[in-house]
Amino acid sequence: MPGKEYAGVIDTHPRPYLVRVDTGRGSALIYGAEHTKSPADPALDAIRREWEAFEPTVALCESRLGVLFPQLMDPVREFGEPGLVHALARKRGIPTYTWEPTPAQYMTHLQRQPFTKEQLALRVKFGAYFSNRRHGRPADPESFVADAVGNGSKWPGLEDTLPTVRDLEAAWKSHFPDGPDWREVSDQYGLPGFLAEIDTNTARDEHFVRIVASLVRGGHRVFAVAGSSHAVKIEAALKAALVP
Repeated sequence: MPGKEYAGVIDTHPRPYLVRVDTGRGSALIYGAEHTKSPADPALDAIRREWEAFEPTVALCESRLGVLFPQLMDPVREFGEPGLVHALARKRGIPTYTWEPTPAQYMTHLQRQPFTKEQLALRVKFGAYFSNRRHGRPADPESFVADAVGNGSKWPGLEDTLPTVRDLEAAWKSHFPDGPDWREVSDQYGLPGFLAEIDTNTARDEHFVRIVASLVRGGHRVFAVAGSSHAVKIEAALKAALVP
């Protein structure tokens, strides 16, 4: 489902949004969640219930999780609801994979769009901050962004474009001289200007469908967690791929 079509249902679809597919050989449950980093969020209990009832053989998570040390870190506080699913998978002894495309696949999709390298760099290198901002403003926004941009290999073709926080700050002020301050921007309700026009999701959603379909055809019971918008947008394509 294209972003423009999704805009017509964003205010009306259920949250969480669950997509279930059973082929007789394999099954999938896509759990479209509202993002949270609060371990006390009651929505997490619903994920746990669905997980236990579904009895998955493999887990798929949005984003790429960092290293998780269960005795030292709360998986939800650290990684949100994907952290919870990863912890549940470890407890069950089953593998967890990301459903995200590779950086090369992702950047190829972005660079086909009619935007300059500088515009794309602003979108992707501030992207983790904009997503995290919905959970509150980090104590040190500059350090948060510096950590995010430290590994240039995440953005093939843009490694040398706006490589530091200082460069990003200067470019931001050039493109948005009247504001807003990037430190106050969250992607929860949309991004300003041309940033909202850059399609960062189609390549991700297409890859998501391919990964789930491949695992289901292989006989797996796939439990995948994603933001609710992804579940809504991939539903028709996933069912068309798996259900004759």
